[in-house]
Amino acid sequence: MDIMVSRIKRTLTVGQRAAAVERTNTIAQEAVDDERRRREEKTERLRKLRLAARPHK
Repeated sequence: MDIMVSRIKRTLTVGQRAAAVERTNTIAQEAVDDERRRREEKTERLRKLRLAARPHK
């Protein structure tokens, strides 16, 4: 009986599971946004370098 009670206590409720999924989704979305921002910054830096490297007439 003690084993069964400890398993029940360890199991997440539906609300807890939903909250965990929501947190995971939020973290994943933040990572995607961060990666997109880094890629855009890199693209902008490379564009400026290419413009600076072009011979001026």
